[in-house]
Formats: sequence, C-alpha cells, structure tokens
Amino acid sequence: MKYFFPLLMALVILAGVSLVVTPYIAEYIFPASKTTLRAADPKEATQALADWFGTPLNSLSGVQAIKQVSTQGNTSWFTFMLERTPVEHFIVQNQLKQQALTPDILQNTFMAQTPPIAWWQPAQLQRETCFIGKVEEREMGLVYDAERQVGFLILRTYVKPAKF
Repeated sequence: MKYFFPLLMALVILAGVSLVVTPYIAEYIFPASKTTLRAADPKEATQALADWFGTPLNSLSGVQAIKQVSTQGNTSWFTFMLERTPVEHFIVQNQLKQQALTPDILQNTFMAQTPPIAWWQPAQLQRETCFIGKVEEREMGLVYDAERQVGFLILRTYVKPAKF
C-alpha cells in the first residue's frame, strides 16, 4: 500500500505526457497537409477530355495534364487542341459563364495554384474573356482561343470538412 499512490501518480503523469505528445507523433506519421502532384497519362487525360467534350478521341491533340491531390481537395490542369463546336457544347452543358479575363481573375482562378509545369500558360493565349462555373462540387475555369483551337482548363474539387 505504501507504493500505491506514488505508482498511481507516475501513471497519471505518463498518461498526461502521452496525451500531449500523441498529436505530434500522429502528424509526423500521417501528415494532414500531404499534397501529391503527378503528371497524368496522356491517353487517360485525352479520354477524360473526350468524354467531357463529347467528342471522338482523334479530334483532340496536344493534350497535357497534371493533377494535385491534397487533403483540401483536388486540382487538375489541362491543355488541349480541339475545334470550336465541342468546346461551345461543353460551355453550354456545364453552364459556364463568360467573364472578362482581368488580371485579377487570371491570378485568382488560373494562377493561384500554378503547377511547376512549363506548359501551363493560359495568359499566352492573350484572350479577353474566359468561362468560369461550378458544377456540383467542381469549379471550372476555361480559357479558349477559337482561331488557334487551343484551350486551358482547370478543375478544382474541394473536400467538405467533417461536421461533428
């Protein structure tokens, strides 16, 4: 009985220390802000764009894509070459709104999370307008040059925070 209270006090102190240290160890092992960036397979990216634009695979060319996955959500960047009609259909189908491509919109929508890729240059199209919208939980931004038939598409999907 003489050692009961000192052992109980040591147990309580160790439990308290372990409760304080556990979140740091868990963050080290399972980081909450883990972000991965990977280039997409060109065939898969072409297939995805063909499905979205409702066009045959062979009508798309120059497709490049990259995807970033994080705990906050996913962002995908695409560049492609495609004739005007499927792009118009995509804009109407997804109810994208035409807006002036101001430096502020260019920065906030298209360049806020610029991937470390040389081909992501939507400003090089020197367009005055862009198309922006939200479909379900996905935000879309499109810059398209009909004369050169070149487009830049960004898709963002945000993860909803858990409610307690």
